[in-house]
Amino acid sequence: MITEIIGKVVTLRDTTTADLTDYRAWFTPGLEWTKWDAPWEEMSEDFAASLIDRLSKRIQLGPQELKSRLEIWVDNTHIGWVSSYHIEKTQEHLALGISIPEMAFWGRGIGKEALEMWAQHLFQANPLEQVYCETWSGNERMVRLALSLGFELIENDRIVEVNGKPYQKLKFKKTLQSSGVCPKPQL
Repeated sequence: MITEIIGKVVTLRDTTTADLTDYRAWFTPGLEWTKWDAPWEEMSEDFAASLIDRLSKRIQLGPQELKSRLEIWVDNTHIGWVSSYHIEKTQEHLALGISIPEMAFWGRGIGKEALEMWAQHLFQANPLEQVYCETWSGNERMVRLALSLGFELIENDRIVEVNGKPYQKLKFKKTLQSSGVCPKPQL
């Protein structure tokens, strides 16, 4: 089943082979977006090659029913992705994330629409009572985005170092009740 979620400006869709070219360009050390998306993790050629290999294998398997990643498209342009992962490998702690490497699309509300669509999709496709997101206190845009979508700050006591300066690692939570999503009926 191929997934395509269409919003006002944003379309979220499955990853295709053509998207891998963009990933090769985006996963280059020193690009601006890498300074905000977990900058304490080193961007390396090995990491980029591993990610592209994993995405390629996922594409070969065909669309999966439960999605952990969708691509963000705006104006017929691939600009980034939304993803989900389990915090500390705990099934009940599903976190969502967003990355938009294409700077020309920053500050236009696109990230808000994309992440809101993704959160609603996750609530509707999974038996979840809450979803989480994680960032760091230096990523003010992501902090504002999480708060604007109704996420509540629940943890800020861990420290990460970025460029020799300490920052707080932040964890946010959004509940099904606060999401405005109608839960699937129980059968």
